[in-house]
Amino acid sequence: MIRFDGAAKRHPDGTVAVAGLDLEVPAGRITVLVGPSGCGKTTILRMVNRMVEPTSGRVLLDDTDVTRLPAAKLRRGIGYVIQQAGLFPHRRVIDNIATVPYLLGWERKKARARAAELLELVGLAPETAKRYPFQLSGGQQQRVGVARALAADPPVLLMDEPFSAVDPVVRAGLQEELLRLQGELNKTVLFVTHDIEEAVRLGDQVVVLREHGLIAQLADPHTLLTAPADESVAAFLGRDRGLRGLGLRSAAGVAVRPLTDTSQYGSWDLTREAEGRPANWLAPDGSTHPAPAFHPGTDTLRTALDAAVLSVAGLAVAVGPDGRAVGTADRAAVLAALADDRDRPVSTHGR
Repeated sequence: MIRFDGAAKRHPDGTVAVAGLDLEVPAGRITVLVGPSGCGKTTILRMVNRMVEPTSGRVLLDDTDVTRLPAAKLRRGIGYVIQQAGLFPHRRVIDNIATVPYLLGWERKKARARAAELLELVGLAPETAKRYPFQLSGGQQQRVGVARALAADPPVLLMDEPFSAVDPVVRAGLQEELLRLQGELNKTVLFVTHDIEEAVRLGDQVVVLREHGLIAQLADPHTLLTAPADESVAAFLGRDRGLRGLGLRSAAGVAVRPLTDTSQYGSWDLTREAEGRPANWLAPDGSTHPAPAFHPGTDTLRTALDAAVLSVAGLAVAVGPDGRAVGTADRAAVLAALADDRDRPVSTHGR
């Protein structure tokens, strides 16, 4: 567990970055710091690994004041992921990942074996090991950055806006990958972002900060979205916070109408691939349109509603674990599931 006990940072010119923070970061969970630029998020994060030294108060790691630990030793025991990965350009991927094990004195063979395991864990092909960072996409570089942070199996992982430099599609994939990894590894994660959507998607608890690192609200994502502490927090969350809340509820309760033998729905016909996956909606004039789909077992109500809204037929296609179409759901069915499930928020973390 990480604990901030009145931790503050005042710069030599008198500027107050963090006025005095009291916060507990639970072990094995993801805590997200979110707030506008300049509110002290990164300063707070860097106090943990002593890249920023507090001018008053304490930061405790498992009840030990971090200032009593040698900085180099402390940092080798904490995973750290930053924007744009921060990889060494002159080192191959496998040696980038093995950086901390090398510093800890691991044998080269053991360190590289660990790096190879982590490549697979973060979803990269084995041949990636021999490449240099410039030969990778931005998303691949970020995956390598996460692998490097995990190389020595640290209990604590600090992540400073790690996905902000990639495009939205890649970012969503990296967020999903982080949740998958956390489901397996249960690290104590302190994550910084300025994106409230990312915060509520990833956080077990979300800390909304004001200027000087003052806590405006600390809550789980559902409470944050449905009961903001005041008008300023509500304004920061945005006018569409109700829609974001759909991303915290399971689509399992959506009433799915089984597929008909003819796959005919009014004037629309659902075409499927040979293996049964949905292909397109076929219009009476012969034109084809995408058939958006959702998985009731793993997706959220937001995904289901989005699929129904985007569908020209007004129907989202429900698919099973193997991707085969099993039925359809209209917008009314999704909204009915929301009404039935409104008192039972479901985390998308799967933990």
